[in-house]
Amino acid sequence: MLGDVAPQSGTVVLHRMSDQSGGEIDSTRVGADGSFSIRLPAVPNPARGDFYFASFRHDGVMYFGNFIEAAIQLDSLYEIQAYDTLLAPADGAVVALQARNIFLEPNGEAWQATDVFQLRNDEDRTVVARPGGRVWSYPLPAQARDVMTAEGEITSDVATYEEGQFVVRAALPPGERTFVVRYLLDSLEVSIPTPGETEAFDVLVREPAPPLVVEGMAPAESIELDVGQTFRRYAAENVTLPSVSITVGEPTGPPPVEWIAVLLTLVLAVGGLLAFRGRGRVAQVAREDRQALLVRLARLDEDFESEPSPSAAATREYRRRRAELLERIKNN
Repeated sequence: MLGDVAPQSGTVVLHRMSDQSGGEIDSTRVGADGSFSIRLPAVPNPARGDFYFASFRHDGVMYFGNFIEAAIQLDSLYEIQAYDTLLAPADGAVVALQARNIFLEPNGEAWQATDVFQLRNDEDRTVVARPGGRVWSYPLPAQARDVMTAEGEITSDVATYEEGQFVVRAALPPGERTFVVRYLLDSLEVSIPTPGETEAFDVLVREPAPPLVVEGMAPAESIELDVGQTFRRYAAENVTLPSVSITVGEPTGPPPVEWIAVLLTLVLAVGGLLAFRGRGRVAQVAREDRQALLVRLARLDEDFESEPSPSAAATREYRRRRAELLERIKNN
C-alpha cells in the first residue's frame, strides 16, 4: 500500500534470514492492483531461526513487511506499507519529541550518558533529507565528548555528531522511531539543552550516585532494569525549558538504596530498543528487539550489495558488522 492506495508499479524483493546467514533471494513486479506473489523456496522453520520477509522501495526509501516465521502465517494477506515523501528543510524538520530518556552510569572517573530520543512523525508522508541536508537535529550538552551512535560508529546516512548537535539523516516514516546516542560526561554537573517541547522526559542515574537536583524535574520512583541495576529517576512531562541543569547537592541522609557491588553496562541499540508504555513512564529494557536487528542486517546486506566494487577495507568492515549482528540475533 502507498498511503491508502495500492501502487501500480514497483518491485518487491524477497529476503531470507536465518541465525547464520541471509540476504535477497528473489523479486517480482507488483500488478496493476498493487498485488504480488512470490513462491518461497522452503517453508519457514522457527527451530532454525529460518524466516522470510519482503521489502518495497519507493522514492529511495525501503519499507519492510512483517516477518514470516511460521507456515500458518502464509494463509494471511501480506502487506507492505509505504508512503510518499516530504522533503525536510535544509536545516531539518520540526518533529515531535515524544519521549526522551537519559541513562547516566559511572565510567571510571566520568559518567556515560545513553541518550534515547523517541521521535514521532505526525505527517502522512515519510520525511527525507535534501541533498546535503538533514531530517532532524538536536543539541547535546556542551560537556559531551566521545559521542557515538548505538551502533558504535557514526554513519553519514543515518546520524552524525556535528558541532555539538546530534544530526539525523535517516528517513522518518509516519509514526514513531527511536534513536540512541552515547557520550561521556566528566561530571554529573551538566546543563542539558531541551529546545522545543519534550512530551515525556526521564533522567535516570545509576546507583550509587551523589544527591542531585534536577531543574524542572521531580524525583520519581527508582526502577530496576535488571538484577542489581537500580536507577534513581527524575521525570517531567511537557518540558519547555530551554535547558535542564543537573547539580550535585549536599547529602541529607542515607542513600536511597544499598551499595551495588557489581556495575554492569546497560546495553541499548537503534531502533526498537525501548518499549515505551505511555507518557512519563520509562521502558523496562532487558533485550534488544530481534526484528529491529534483522532489519538492520537486511539494510547492511543491501547497502553492501549495491556497491559496484567495494574496497578490501569496506568488505572487512561489512563482514565484521554482519558477524556482530548475527551474533546479537542469535542471542535474542
